[in-house]
Amino acid sequence: MTEVDEDLVEKILSTLPPKALMRFKCASKGWYALINDPRFVAKHLSNYNYNSKRLLVMKKRLVSKDIKDTANETAEEEELVFSLLNLCNNDDDIDNGEDSIIVSSVEDIKIPFCMSLKTRGEAVHIVGHCNGIICLLLVKSFQVLLWNPAIQEFKLLPPFPYLPDDDWCEDVWSKYVQGFGYDPKLNEYKVVNIGLVSPSEMRDDGYDIYNPPKAAIYTLSTDSWRKINTNAFETETTVLRPENFQIQFKQMFYWLGHEQHKELVVFDRYEDLIGPVIILLDIENEVFHDIMLPDSLYHPWVNTDGMELRVWNESPALFVLVDGLQGYKPEDEYSFVIWVLDELGGPKGAWTKHLTLDPTENPLAFLNSNEIFINDFMKLVLSYDLGSEMLKDTLIQNTPYSTHQRYYESDDIVAVVYVKSIVSVLGAHKLESRNNSSAVNFSPLTHFPSGPSIVDRELHSYSIWAIPPDDVSLRIKKLMEGLRVEFDGPEIKPHIPVVGSIRMTYEDVLNKFRSLHSKNFRAYQAKVNLVVTSNFYYQCVSLLIDSSTEVSSQLDCITRICSAHLGFYNPGRPYLSLLYGSLTEEERKMALEKVSTLDKNISSLSFTISQLAVYKIDYRDITLKSWEKVAEYALPFH
Repeated sequence: MTEVDEDLVEKILSTLPPKALMRFKCASKGWYALINDPRFVAKHLSNYNYNSKRLLVMKKRLVSKDIKDTANETAEEEELVFSLLNLCNNDDDIDNGEDSIIVSSVEDIKIPFCMSLKTRGEAVHIVGHCNGIICLLLVKSFQVLLWNPAIQEFKLLPPFPYLPDDDWCEDVWSKYVQGFGYDPKLNEYKVVNIGLVSPSEMRDDGYDIYNPPKAAIYTLSTDSWRKINTNAFETETTVLRPENFQIQFKQMFYWLGHEQHKELVVFDRYEDLIGPVIILLDIENEVFHDIMLPDSLYHPWVNTDGMELRVWNESPALFVLVDGLQGYKPEDEYSFVIWVLDELGGPKGAWTKHLTLDPTENPLAFLNSNEIFINDFMKLVLSYDLGSEMLKDTLIQNTPYSTHQRYYESDDIVAVVYVKSIVSVLGAHKLESRNNSSAVNFSPLTHFPSGPSIVDRELHSYSIWAIPPDDVSLRIKKLMEGLRVEFDGPEIKPHIPVVGSIRMTYEDVLNKFRSLHSKNFRAYQAKVNLVVTSNFYYQCVSLLIDSSTEVSSQLDCITRICSAHLGFYNPGRPYLSLLYGSLTEEERKMALEKVSTLDKNISSLSFTISQLAVYKIDYRDITLKSWEKVAEYALPFH
């Protein structure tokens, strides 16, 4: 066969369905090698899916089985069904100058028998999808599957590593949040697992402690998990908790989540959430980041539980359900508002409000810039045209769940825009690396090296600190230096965080801080109550300051007034950190002994606070070199 003939054969094969290619692998050794070649896999992904539109819908339905129950009658059993809707343009609409989508065919995808044994009786959640691979979570057993329906391959991932450390007590409630996507730089498919806990209710000190999340990442090529750093989930006074994986856009994974206080008085637990945030993971560098929502969404009448992130017109788009109190509609009506994120924006992200949609149904997926699929209250998958603002065709109807099925056991109907591929989940072949110039890079997760990204922006928050007098600071610095010699860590300016994680513009925070002069604060006493350790990075070893009203009523008063002035509720106990770090339980015990050796009377220290300062903080910088003082305020003694 000539070289021209080989090129022609390859071109023809790259346009054939995956099912046919799996059969043709048996035709010859040459075709077997070609179809397994990563370069051909990428080329097929591009050529076969060119101008193809498919919507993969996951649903459950009741079917009659031939099995007999105890009454010797045919039993009815729930079956997990994936339906693939092949879509095409409506020729009649094209003739009229319009462009609409209709369903050309529907096919139920057969689940491999071995996989059906795993999913039987399970609540199944679609974590994500990429290049023809679907990531599924089996909710009851906490198992994860990777599945390529086009070639009928599936892989059960190894068990999650035990994410909690020794500080996570056995009686706390655990929750795991996943993410799935493709790392175009390393040519790897990755699954992220994030462990969250709620605090133990058995603490003797009357406080709930919210430990920071832990995370591990799975790579398909190594078929193994490894832990990754999660220091970015923590500020001096708060923690970030990812809750719902949404999308991958370029090299970033996106979760919707919340920021909450590290600790609360047990009776104040309802005050734990500060507000919603978007949490990102740079999948190439495996570093977490966060950005704020549009300012107007931080109001009680916004239904943040109903938010969805989707990719629209090559940008992350946020769908938010709002009511008439925000002025979009009459007070008794609801609508979805679409906000689009500009990557080149400021610290909070440059959000632009684009559209207000009349239907309040749940958005499922974008097919293109104008066509969106939604799921209404009747469990119908509908097509909605953003240009004409009209509901169009009913694509599919979901069979209601059985009455005995609990709500939390399953997703509602789920749909993803799907591409067929021959990408193996068993490690037989991968896509060609982007660094190879001969590769065909079709993936919607294409790597874009040019231009600044979200993580390149200056992301700062601000904190108000209470500063000890010079003589006390000098004593504490000597103690800090002794700890750093043995346990490392950055150099810390001695301070007590009064209000942390202030997310405002430089001008706003400066104006609010200056206006504190009108509160007539006075210098006050601070008394060390105890030397403590924790698994928080910014409170690894710290001095717990007595916050009882009998000892330091003015300290409590100033903290509450400052917090309220800046729009915060700050219920945590005041502390002064001696060491930032991530130490093991044994190392923390050694650190406590070291503190006692270096300064045995530190736990009885009492001093006057006569200065407040506001600092600009970049929590990504654990060296603290970029942390800088913005302004200070001297507290009068009388």
